[in-house]
Amino acid sequence: MTIVISVAVFLIVVLMLVALLLFAKAKLSPSGMVKITVNGERVIETDAGGTLLSTLGNNKIFLPSACGGGGTCAMCECQVHAGGGEILPTEKPYFSRKHIAENYRLGCQVKVKQDMEVEIPAEIFGIKKWDCEVISNYNVATFIKAFTVKLPEGENLDFQAGGYIQVDVPELTVDFKNDINIEPDPSDPLGPDKFKSEWDRFGLWSLKMVNTEPCFRAYSMANHPAEGNIVMLTIRIATPPWDREKNDWMDVNPGICSSFVFSRKVGDIVTISGPYGEFFIKETEAEMIYIGGGAGMAPMRSHLFHLFHTLKTGRKVTYWYGGRSRKELFYEEDFRQIEREFPNFKFHIVLSEPEESDNWKEKKSLDDEGDGFLGFVHNAVIEHQLKAHDAPEDIEFYFCGPPMMNQAVIKMTDDWGIPPENVAFDDFGG
Repeated sequence: MTIVISVAVFLIVVLMLVALLLFAKAKLSPSGMVKITVNGERVIETDAGGTLLSTLGNNKIFLPSACGGGGTCAMCECQVHAGGGEILPTEKPYFSRKHIAENYRLGCQVKVKQDMEVEIPAEIFGIKKWDCEVISNYNVATFIKAFTVKLPEGENLDFQAGGYIQVDVPELTVDFKNDINIEPDPSDPLGPDKFKSEWDRFGLWSLKMVNTEPCFRAYSMANHPAEGNIVMLTIRIATPPWDREKNDWMDVNPGICSSFVFSRKVGDIVTISGPYGEFFIKETEAEMIYIGGGAGMAPMRSHLFHLFHTLKTGRKVTYWYGGRSRKELFYEEDFRQIEREFPNFKFHIVLSEPEESDNWKEKKSLDDEGDGFLGFVHNAVIEHQLKAHDAPEDIEFYFCGPPMMNQAVIKMTDDWGIPPENVAFDDFGG
């Protein structure tokens, strides 16, 4: 009898605690319909509970967010004049005291709990979302895809060279062995297995990406405005970290969006939104140096094609591109053609680890005969251009590449006294 009473008391206590938790959740968690007034004009009626970023996106107001709503890029900023509560510690590092006083917030960090009044930049209303068809998707380097989609008929992406878009990723699983094709362009003389040996060597085929909820990621466009209603991206596959003890990949999910893009086939439909961006060409007559590496080629191509194919610029422009070996180079002939047509443009390649089969003929100076330079790209810029320049502080620098390259170039421009207004870099393309 005592046991029965004890069990009954225990069950009653558990039920009371559950009821208390449900009551607290109903009181504390946002629920029901709320109104969001945007720029004093448009009123959105929506369910409470989501972030301001996702809620606005669901209502076709697409704030930029390079990190996919993770609170690290600080690009989804807007002003919340009422209903947003106190600014969070995760937001404060991104704003000055003046901006905090003016109610600036990160849309991804603000929860929609009650009626709100928000203000967003006018240009955000020009951002749209489309379901686009994949028209090509082939490897241009061992770990880099050239991914191209076309917008629906009659639609146009009104953007500036250097802009970016966001790719929506649905819930899905990508099995690298069965879902990914790494063949190069069919016209490549090295054939369909050009990159297979490297993928075999690193055991990439064993990887699997699992995405359990819809998300999005930002990528810089490689196309320039005159190329019409297409979007071209150069995307590097994001692998898990390498476990040196196991001599294998760590048990970590590969890059969600890069795996998704690598698995897309011609004819597939992919949802994108845009245009976004601020990495644009400055309208001056200053000399320009471009520095790129890896998938950072994308905004470099967009800028340079616009400068020479559309603007026919007379500005002095030098493009330095760093790669590991000859196999990792792409679009080289496109830039050589610009070099032949425009005497004010120079294109230099720097390899860090050329293979024996590359037969790489190293140049020792700009006037030397050869294929290109050896080492790290920022060192080549210093040795062969900045040291001989009368006024490097007058040059405009544009760069995009892997994080270590970006950091090295930032240090280089600082060491050489380049004013901040002459330094622009895109942190998405590496």
